[in-house]
Amino acid sequence: MHTVLSKRKLLWFVQAGRVTGWDDPRFPTVRGVLRRGLTVQALREFILAQGASRNTTLQEWDKLWAINRGVIDPVCPRHVAVPLAGAARLTLAGAGEPPEVVEVPKHKKWAAAGTKQTTRSARVWLAAADADAVAAGEEVTLMDWGNAVVESKSPGAAGGTPELAGRLHLEGSVKATKLKLTWLPDHPSAPLTPLTLVDLGPLLSKKKLDEGDDFEAAVAPTTRWETPALGDPAMAALAKGDVVQLERVGYFIVDEPAGAGGDASKPAVLIRVPDGKKGSFMGPPGA
Repeated sequence: MHTVLSKRKLLWFVQAGRVTGWDDPRFPTVRGVLRRGLTVQALREFILAQGASRNTTLQEWDKLWAINRGVIDPVCPRHVAVPLAGAARLTLAGAGEPPEVVEVPKHKKWAAAGTKQTTRSARVWLAAADADAVAAGEEVTLMDWGNAVVESKSPGAAGGTPELAGRLHLEGSVKATKLKLTWLPDHPSAPLTPLTLVDLGPLLSKKKLDEGDDFEAAVAPTTRWETPALGDPAMAALAKGDVVQLERVGYFIVDEPAGAGGDASKPAVLIRVPDGKKGSFMGPPGA
């Protein structure tokens, strides 16, 4: 669905500058889907599942990406990222100075993924959606740390950073909290990794091109969305082609590592890998 396989039509996308080349991650070429995070194992399993047939079938992409999720989820490392837009700062009473540095597993069920250092600082970053969801006085769980009580919220000045204040409550029960929040340290000893998170949609807005359809009229106007974000310090060491899960966000493949081309300020570019859930191939929610 939403896919064209004609080489003539695919060439149009290349020549019109709608894609970056034949390996563009929106393309249904082998190079394209591998760049988007599909594994050879998943591709092989999908092909074998079709069986031997001369029939032409039209399928959603979800099945292929769901097979792929089953391949990557058991082994891909976990990291944390917070989108820059609306990111909020939480100040925690009870957190020590200097901050506590601990080793946590990159994958709690697969030890071979290794560990990473996490800095538990008195100030941490929260995603805007999480900060909005927390009510003053509510107890939450900070993942890989423990519980905290958010005592106050302030929207900040116009264009400024929203501020929350609270205190650690590590004796609190993780099972009793409704919100389990990812976070990043806000401390100079733990420099965060600049990221660009890329969502992709299909090149065609129509599920299936019928005979006589105007091909160019069916081309989707927008198929790529970029979100500036910050990632945990360990993400600075990721290499091109690494597949990770950003906790509570989704799976991503590294298209460009941080500092590519010798430019230390250049963010890592991560492309979202569809997870096979309904709509995950169609771009970000609401696109």
